[in-house]
Amino acid sequence: MILNKKQIKRLGIFVFYDKDGIVDDYVLFMLNSLKDATEDIIIVSNSKISDTEKKKFLAFTNKIKIRQNVGLDAGAFKDIFDEYKEFFKEFDELILLNDTFYGPFTSFKKICKSMEKKDIDFWGLTANYDSVDGYGNLPDKMIHSHIQTFFIVFRNNILKSSAFIKYWEKYNIKKMQNFLDVVTKHEIAFTYYLEQAGFKWDTYTNLANYHSKNIKENYNVYAYDSYNLIKNYNCPFIKRKNFVFEKKDAIYLTNGSDAKKSLDYIESNKLYDSNMIWKNLVRIYQPEELYFGLNLNFMVKEKKYTEKKFILLFILQNEKYLKYYKKFFQTTDINNFCIISSNKKIKADLAKIGIKVVTKQKCNVKNYEYIGIIKDTYFHNLEIPLAYENNWNHLKTNGFASQSYINGIVELFKKNQYIGLILIPPSILGEYFANYASKETIIPANENGCWIKRELLDWNIIEQDNFVQEYIIKIKEKNKMVGRIYNETEGSNFLSNQDYIIYQTYQNLRKNHLSIPTTFNNALYNISHTICVVSGGSKIRSFLIILLKKLNLYNFFKSIRDKLKNRK
Repeated sequence: MILNKKQIKRLGIFVFYDKDGIVDDYVLFMLNSLKDATEDIIIVSNSKISDTEKKKFLAFTNKIKIRQNVGLDAGAFKDIFDEYKEFFKEFDELILLNDTFYGPFTSFKKICKSMEKKDIDFWGLTANYDSVDGYGNLPDKMIHSHIQTFFIVFRNNILKSSAFIKYWEKYNIKKMQNFLDVVTKHEIAFTYYLEQAGFKWDTYTNLANYHSKNIKENYNVYAYDSYNLIKNYNCPFIKRKNFVFEKKDAIYLTNGSDAKKSLDYIESNKLYDSNMIWKNLVRIYQPEELYFGLNLNFMVKEKKYTEKKFILLFILQNEKYLKYYKKFFQTTDINNFCIISSNKKIKADLAKIGIKVVTKQKCNVKNYEYIGIIKDTYFHNLEIPLAYENNWNHLKTNGFASQSYINGIVELFKKNQYIGLILIPPSILGEYFANYASKETIIPANENGCWIKRELLDWNIIEQDNFVQEYIIKIKEKNKMVGRIYNETEGSNFLSNQDYIIYQTYQNLRKNHLSIPTTFNNALYNISHTICVVSGGSKIRSFLIILLKKLNLYNFFKSIRDKLKNRK
């Protein structure tokens, strides 16, 4: 069906869900673009919203329905269909979209205009093509080609068709209560259902180069190749969930950098106000999800100017380590630091070399925007002091090597306004490695120091032994993110050590499970690869048991292992 009319009449149906009931700026941007492309809009909120938030929607329409999130987006459309199905027939096109993507980078009006002359009956922005059934429960044992339903457009002939009307009249929300049901029984099936009824479809984004005749080669394109789609195929959006793919999923087909590359490209080419993306991400996701999803690791670039917006706090209590600090205080070129201690010996020793020690009340941090915190209370008390000496050197090199290095950290804060906490990479020597397996560890980090923005200063947190991990938990309240820094002089060594650890992990797993089938071996490898931090040696078995129990997988793997042993 080609749209030959001079004036195309469109209806937009926008499905909204937010666990906090907040209508963020990116939603308003999307609705503004939708308003320009349509004659009327219906908004369905699958979550409760306050009168203040509802007023934001009233700027676009008075047709607002607030319901529970029963049946998700498809359930919302089913309710609207039951109420407005005759109204639908007055329009040349019906645009059904939700709030799960950022965009459009090209206006909806231009997008719709470009599709008018295509002889099709329904269309979308992107599609999945015939592929292997990854769910294991599809009727035809495969995923049929389908338009992804976060944005789909139906023309008038479909809206009036018996196939479309019967589908939605019979649609049973009660049987479609979870995400998997909606995806496998509706989204994947609906395009194929309309195809079988004789209707034709296409996508705005040209995906010809992604469409293989071999179903084993097809995959969810926007999930793994958004950078290429946006840069080279005029794709007008990026899905929100791309930014928080679990790392094991993100590295299934790529190196896990696609979302960050896409965002960098959007920002550098001014395709979209990325502040709207950041603002939404930091509010709804956990710091660790964004840290791993966006690869928030940074090599610090030294700056030669003198930065005065920071202060470095040294909180010292253990006189055993004082010799390392004394040498640092006497030789550093850092211009702003404050030493806090209640230990009389530490005070006396530092006074002898002319270094003043104060209480936290006397340490004025109000004039500084960025605060480095270094504590000596978490060092492992090993018999051989070389380990904690090397941890000190690791902490210093990556956290506060020099004035110019700290200048680079401040520059990093300035360029990444939503980062509120900067971690220092963990030591992986000796007993420090155990921090990786600790149940308190959210993001692996050196527990003796970090950098924060002043607004995060909280002495109750700082006084805790695991203050770094506590900051990771608390930073969500400030709608800020977590990053981690490396000194480029240490980066090579750190990566080499981690490569060795990953290699030894897999070797130990293979050695201990020689009779295990490939699928089980691969499952164990995926766990070790996801964690990326297991060392060889006598602690490997206990570490894996702790890890598997934490993931609620221990009994599962143990039962399989026992069955395999019994087959011998």
